[in-house]
Amino acid sequence: MAMNALNGEGQQGQVVVGVDVGGTTITAMVVDTSLQVCGQATQTTDKSTPQGTFKSIVATILQALEIGQTPLSQVKAAGIGIPGKVDPTTGTVHLAVNLNWNHIPAAEWFQQALGVPCYIENDLHLAALGYYHFFTDSSIQNMAYVSIGTGLAAGLILDGRLYRGAHGMAGEFGHIVMDPHGPTCNCGNRGCLEMYTAGPAYSRAGQEAVAQGKLLLPPEQANVTAVDVFNAAQSGNLAAQEIIHTAGAFLGRGLQILIMAYDVDKIILGGGVTRAGDLFRHAILDEWQRQASLSPLAAEMLKPEKLECAPLEHNAGAWGGVALAHNAFPHAVSPQRIANQRR
Repeated sequence: MAMNALNGEGQQGQVVVGVDVGGTTITAMVVDTSLQVCGQATQTTDKSTPQGTFKSIVATILQALEIGQTPLSQVKAAGIGIPGKVDPTTGTVHLAVNLNWNHIPAAEWFQQALGVPCYIENDLHLAALGYYHFFTDSSIQNMAYVSIGTGLAAGLILDGRLYRGAHGMAGEFGHIVMDPHGPTCNCGNRGCLEMYTAGPAYSRAGQEAVAQGKLLLPPEQANVTAVDVFNAAQSGNLAAQEIIHTAGAFLGRGLQILIMAYDVDKIILGGGVTRAGDLFRHAILDEWQRQASLSPLAAEMLKPEKLECAPLEHNAGAWGGVALAHNAFPHAVSPQRIANQRR
């Protein structure tokens, strides 16, 4: 598949840094003006205190620079994705539950620590931006990057631009209510889509299968993880396969809402749940086919080729940070995507 990139004309030797901050790990990537990765590092996220988290992010950036043998003085800018409600204009993280950050002036903190311009964005928005700029065909102008992990949300690119919404909350379709009598979600509502499709849903369903004797665990293991369900399904366990099929059908309905609302060209699936592989994708497509068999409109809108799983080796979030840092220099970077510049 052709990849697209931003065309940089910055000074020789200068680099930008893209950072993807997660609740479990942080990845920092140093990229030069020819879009070659000079250095990359991943560290565990320190969530002990807000300051501890901040220091672990800075440490990951410095480690990536060290691996790339690049001095901090060569960094033009850093783009950093934070999982939470972010104001990219002020660089403030208003709420990041997984990091215990509340009204943190993150851009200011990073700029003081590193001495370079730092730009902050919601992590999923950055993942959409990264995938759009570096991993899609140049004909794609409308897409959704859907992350399925502990939760479920989408980053949206509409008419070639990142769409944040009026309050920065665009793409939170994991909290669409599918069943008002369903299980209670972390948001406080009942029956949200992510309660049926995100990682914890697999764990709950897997635990029920164990209780019913349909799924076995090693004697020393107390709880079922989503990975246990995926592995069992790939080994032919029918109960595990049914769990994945049920979750995929729910997601197929949720993605239909996303497609009908925004008329996107592509749905890119990322996040840990995509490790379920073809079985998961086929479950979504089975739901789309069911709808298409009943509705000419659904048949027109729910084309199988619209659905794509992001390769696990792509860190779209870190590449989004690269795009964000590049875009901070409009005179050095063309807004046009150039196909095949980076492979």
